[in-house]
Amino acid sequence: MAATLHAALGPVDAAPADVAIVVDCIRATTTLSHALAAGYREVVCVGEIEDAHAERADGVVLGGERHGVLIEGFDLGNSPAEYATPRGEVLVLTTTNGTRAILQSAAEARTVLVGALVNAQALVDRALAALPVDGTLAVRCAGVRGDVALDDVYVAGVLLARAAERLGDDAFATDAARVAMATARAYPDAQAALDDSQSRRDLDGTGHEADVARCAALDILSVAPCVASAGPGRVVVTA
Repeated sequence: MAATLHAALGPVDAAPADVAIVVDCIRATTTLSHALAAGYREVVCVGEIEDAHAERADGVVLGGERHGVLIEGFDLGNSPAEYATPRGEVLVLTTTNGTRAILQSAAEARTVLVGALVNAQALVDRALAALPVDGTLAVRCAGVRGDVALDDVYVAGVLLARAAERLGDDAFATDAARVAMATARAYPDAQAALDDSQSRRDLDGTGHEADVARCAALDILSVAPCVASAGPGRVVVTA
């Protein structure tokens, strides 16, 4: 039997899987990956602002955004550049789309990885190492405004194409996976794809426009963040 490659192209699409990779390229899963690579011990992902405030304690940093901007009372926003140097041991993160997608995936997949272009190869390597011979690997795209996000679909295509190349004849790609891979092939590079996305346009005027290039950087991190534990409204991700 062959492994199945699948993509949940939007937040309403189901993605039950043996191994899932959650992608919110601009910017949550890129930022989370940078935070763990920089030395945060763990990232606690929560869906709501009040849940983040409830996690406040010594050594805990609150980070996140709503509609692209810093949440009032939080320590940091959702720019990868803000996480180059840890300001505590634990980061509590809540974002408009990404952290909710991680919570969603933790409820439907056995192993959940988190990342984007910055750690694409590390994600594929860890995903395939954990994938049963006849298992399902799915990429969950966080989306934007409750709909499909071009940047996330592009990243899903990059990840799935690399997985398909490694698996060869031992892989079957669903139509959704094929759509993602076709999207990745349609652009000359990651920057072009991300520049074309609604997620990029949503950053216009926020002061974080430079984050698009940071999110387009390919294979610059070796971490492949993984969900270590999950409970109601709360998921812990470690390197």
